[in-house]
Amino acid sequence: MPPPGGYCVGVSALIEATGSLKMKNSAECDIQESCADRSWPDLNLIQMLSGGPMIARTFLFAILVSAPGAALAELEFCNSTDDVASVAIGYKGPQGWTSEGWWNVDPGDCTVAIRGDLPLTHYYYRVVSPSWTFDHERYMFCTSQRVFTIVGDTECEARGHAREGFNEIALEGRSAFTVEIGGGAPEREDDRLPSLFDDLLDTSPQVESDPPGTHGDFKTLSGLFSHCADFGDEIVCFFTTQGWVIGVAESGPTPLPIILDLEDRPVNTPMQFSGDVFEEYDGRALMALSDYMVTSPDEYAADRAAMQGVWEDVEGSAGRLDVFGSFLTQIYPDGQTDINVMHFRQGCPGSGGDGVALRLTPDDPADDEQCAFLSYVDGDELDLLYVDTTGSGAAPVPISYRRAR
Repeated sequence: MPPPGGYCVGVSALIEATGSLKMKNSAECDIQESCADRSWPDLNLIQMLSGGPMIARTFLFAILVSAPGAALAELEFCNSTDDVASVAIGYKGPQGWTSEGWWNVDPGDCTVAIRGDLPLTHYYYRVVSPSWTFDHERYMFCTSQRVFTIVGDTECEARGHAREGFNEIALEGRSAFTVEIGGGAPEREDDRLPSLFDDLLDTSPQVESDPPGTHGDFKTLSGLFSHCADFGDEIVCFFTTQGWVIGVAESGPTPLPIILDLEDRPVNTPMQFSGDVFEEYDGRALMALSDYMVTSPDEYAADRAAMQGVWEDVEGSAGRLDVFGSFLTQIYPDGQTDINVMHFRQGCPGSGGDGVALRLTPDDPADDEQCAFLSYVDGDELDLLYVDTTGSGAAPVPISYRRAR
């Protein structure tokens, strides 16, 4: 049964997206609200966890986003069509969401919209050309037929502007980008994208879903798809990102083809995923997932994979560990069970040490987080060093495990 006060009491807050990430088609506001009108499985969070993005575009619409050589730091548009293309851009400026235009790009030519390093994580753009169709208009900004700089992305028509769709550029740590309009230009070797973009076409199914902002605050996040759990009349899938866990389900509502596609994905698949966050509280959130794409593994992928499975304490005093996806269940000799969300990081807070560590966020927000250094892991052995993060001065506790047979 849900905890007292409804399921929201046991579901915790997604980290608020900051910087330049645009949450379109919804107001920028506090989305923590009552669960009264929300639909979610009648399941305890512990039961759920024990179930053993950027917008995921296809890029087949002939916009190829590429990173120039390191010496060139700018946002550039190159036109490989046979007609002049006009470009507008959007970004999060000091005064709020800002749009600017137009830059005219002649056929076979390139134009720089922003010179120098790009300090934001996300930019947005719109292209108008008589010989090319601009698709995937998901992010709304104000525009004008004349040259413009417009601050604010709401009440466009009331202020004498148009409101039109833009596409997103996620820089992913890069200081420069080139957007090719039409996709016909030959690829230069130094323009080739790193491995992150080699997987761009591994995306969610193309399905009809509600417009962004229908159910809550639209967000694009990077993290791990942990796993899906089948509860008979409901399949629930889990993502982790920056210390938070996000649940999605068909009743969320997330389109069923997306849920079924996730069911077939390997545990701990790195993804960028997008959707409406409609409840958040204390480290967990519910999302109506709209799309996702597979990205490159992080530096902890091999250790995370090696830890999957059931482990038994060599001494017999600490019980067992059951690691599945991004969740670690501690099963003690007295039968008590603690479920934790497992986040890999460098070092433990306040420990003074360094190395690969596990931040263990408990299912019960009233419990303290744990942190343990991953001393060793292979096919049959796992050594963890649990350290004090509360400042009590407690000595580290080493525990050795063997894979259960």
